[in-house]
Amino acid sequence: ETSQMSLACPLALRPSAPTRPAARPQMHLSPCIAGAAAAACAAVVGSRRLVKEPSRPPWSRLCLRRQRPSMAMAASAAEPVAPSMDQAAAASSSAPGGGSATKPTDEKRELRRFFFGDVFKEGVYKPLHGELFRPDAGARWKSWLSPSFEAVLAAARKGDPRPALREEAPGVYSFELFTPEFCDMLLAEVEHAQQTNREQLDRPNGMNRYGIVLNQLGLEPLITALQREHLAPLQGSMFPEEGSTCDDHHCFIVRYKAGEDVGLDMHEDDADVTLNVCLGKEFEAATLSFCGLAAHDNHRKFKHTYSHEKGRAVLHLGRHRHGADDIASGERVNFILWSTSSAYRASEAHLRHRRHSATAEQPDPICLSYTHDSDYTKYAKKPSGEEAIARGVVLDRVEERYAKYKRPVHDLASPLEEINTTPSVLLFLEGLAPQVQHKLFTDLMSVAGELLPRFDTPSDKAPPLLFFVAVQPVGAVPQVRSFSGCRGSPALAVLDIDGARVWRYGSEALDATAILEFVGAYLAGTLAASPLGGGGDGGAEETDAKRSRADA
Repeated sequence: ETSQMSLACPLALRPSAPTRPAARPQMHLSPCIAGAAAAACAAVVGSRRLVKEPSRPPWSRLCLRRQRPSMAMAASAAEPVAPSMDQAAAASSSAPGGGSATKPTDEKRELRRFFFGDVFKEGVYKPLHGELFRPDAGARWKSWLSPSFEAVLAAARKGDPRPALREEAPGVYSFELFTPEFCDMLLAEVEHAQQTNREQLDRPNGMNRYGIVLNQLGLEPLITALQREHLAPLQGSMFPEEGSTCDDHHCFIVRYKAGEDVGLDMHEDDADVTLNVCLGKEFEAATLSFCGLAAHDNHRKFKHTYSHEKGRAVLHLGRHRHGADDIASGERVNFILWSTSSAYRASEAHLRHRRHSATAEQPDPICLSYTHDSDYTKYAKKPSGEEAIARGVVLDRVEERYAKYKRPVHDLASPLEEINTTPSVLLFLEGLAPQVQHKLFTDLMSVAGELLPRFDTPSDKAPPLLFFVAVQPVGAVPQVRSFSGCRGSPALAVLDIDGARVWRYGSEALDATAILEFVGAYLAGTLAASPLGGGGDGGAEETDAKRSRADA
């Protein structure tokens, strides 16, 4: 919907976008509404499957890359179809020879976000430590967990585990979890898998280049037992809304080493609750820095730097912004468990928690994300390509963002985030005949093509004036129309959400000349502004526009 090609094609041929219920009008454009008709993320292409991700809103920041789930904000409640943990286990146990069944036995398959297959059950992977892959391996967790974790778990079951935890920062807790012996055993298994089956194993996500998915390796039953029997009481106690109903997980290994991934760009996880355990090895620096929660004004303000210890876990919400600081020497390998709750993700709270604040405070440099923050270069120097790749920056995401800035006209159904801070020319065409829509859209393209080059805007920044067209009443269109106070179609206005002002075009005749004169009058400062909302006949604006046509 938002591609340049679709805007260049006849508008009558464009498919309608999916919609969501309209949100309560507010001064800042609601990302929940803005994202309703967002462009579909890239398909997740596996070596043995093709799963298309559902459309994601622009505020979800990082789209999925080839083969890998996103380390980003969680998207809509709709997920790609894959068997649930219980169904996958039942199917695999009933498959001939213990092989994995490709379809669950239950016809009503549950929706599952992270599914990579199982190379062990497929007979592709020969493990180093067979005890990790035994059907009853989950029963051995007590011997692999730190003795001190028993006190944490007992306190969690009583309702308040905080006295048994170390609070690193508000909402960030650490505790001893794995024994050194288990860390060494799992590390050896991971290295064995990378040496023997590297080509069959997917990267864990679009940011980490080095690491593997433990569920895909064949350790999902073991991880499921850890989540359900040992971590669930703790997660539910510490984060009741997000962690008390977790019913799925994505578990993987990440590795940081000089010459490979040295750190990780600031991000929020596509998890509801994240568990991060250091397995080793010897290393210097490679700390973990935390900022704020996604929906808070201070989500880009520095909070705490955590230093990893072998076997020690750090627990936090997935929406807690964090990043891996550069490693100075050695090698660090970590076990990551993303727990997700289908019930929580289907709730309004999930959307609210992932919605970035409209009044966010000025960021601390350490909390900036080159991958996700469109204003990164406003506060920090642009990293080189080599530096960006070494820190897990998704360069195609960045390039995609910059490419959008070069488009003369954008789709108002799924607008750029900059519409909240940048004055925007809006052309409403809903309900008009296709040929009329196409002519007026062409006129707007002509005007934008003439005016935008005059601003001489750097390629990595949005121009000081944006142009949007609305052809159907979907996505963000109804909310933006409400802000602008425009009535009927066609309608033309300049909207300044940040300044709470709007300039409406008041004449019925509308063509390229009229659009150019109106926008020129706005740029010349000769139009009278109105407060947001509350449409009118536009008489004052029309008079001022006519009065200033010569100057324009």
